[in-house]
Amino acid sequence: MATSGVRFDEAIDFLRRRLALPPERWLELLRAVDAGATDRAAGMSDALVHDITQAVLDALEEGTGLQGFLAEWDQIVERHGWESDGRRAALAFRIATAQAYAAGRWQQIQRLKHIRPYLRYVHVDPALTQPGSREEHAAWHGVILPVDHDWWQTHYPPNGWNCRCYVQSLSARDLARYGWSVNEGAPPERTVIKWFRGRPVEMPAGIDPGFGVNVGVAGLRLPG
Repeated sequence: MATSGVRFDEAIDFLRRRLALPPERWLELLRAVDAGATDRAAGMSDALVHDITQAVLDALEEGTGLQGFLAEWDQIVERHGWESDGRRAALAFRIATAQAYAAGRWQQIQRLKHIRPYLRYVHVDPALTQPGSREEHAAWHGVILPVDHDWWQTHYPPNGWNCRCYVQSLSARDLARYGWSVNEGAPPERTVIKWFRGRPVEMPAGIDPGFGVNVGVAGLRLPG
């Protein structure tokens, strides 16, 4: 079963190409994937988001990880007149890297879908024993659908702040080996209205505003 992580160069390539694109074009790409896509960085200017993304890229390229990113955080927020603490900094780093790895992983999935045509949704705590685990995400644990199923356009993780869900890429042999079968269709879905930046946004239940879009699909549309 393909459970290996995304190579650094794929995640880094996504961040590089995103940085090279003007903010308005990146939002256009997101909206081309999902007309309801919104900015994940509530309260942040385009310039601030750009500098944070650059700091994440630097940390990944130099192998310094979160600590390297935190070393740049105070200067970035001071430069933009934005007040934030170390907790928000760590969250921003986790979200940015999760998006980058998810986008890189999607590239791998697309390249290999002729031999691994299925994806399985995995929740790290399906028994809901850990604080913060989401019941909706746990309900999706074990869902297996074709790579190109529409469900992955909205439910490809991460699906919210601090979401640790991921997908497994599967072949027909994997299914037989583990006794798994492809779902006949997507799980039943309900939508909820959430308020984001002072306006109502209709979202699938369990997905935070701004996360109902497959960042990997948007990443594939970035200029090379």
